[in-house]
Amino acid sequence: MAIPRRFTIAEASHRILDPFTPAKLADLAAAIGVRPGHTMLDLACGKGETLCLWARDHGITGLGVDLNPPFVAAARPAPPTSASPTR
Repeated sequence: MAIPRRFTIAEASHRILDPFTPAKLADLAAAIGVRPGHTMLDLACGKGETLCLWARDHGITGLGVDLNPPFVAAARPAPPTSASPTR
């Protein structure tokens, strides 16, 4: 499946991809009851920042899956401010 190049270009410098913000991700974690020790599967994970934030903030582990090779490549090295989930 071809991923439109505009997504790769438009979100190249973003860690969290639209339409989420850190506050919205915190609300989502609370709504679904993310707890320490949970293992999450993030389909269409983009650059994996949701898993990184939740690993750091909630003690989860996880696996991210995405079809966009540039986003997967960007997710491999964990940023210094994020915990590194299973990638």
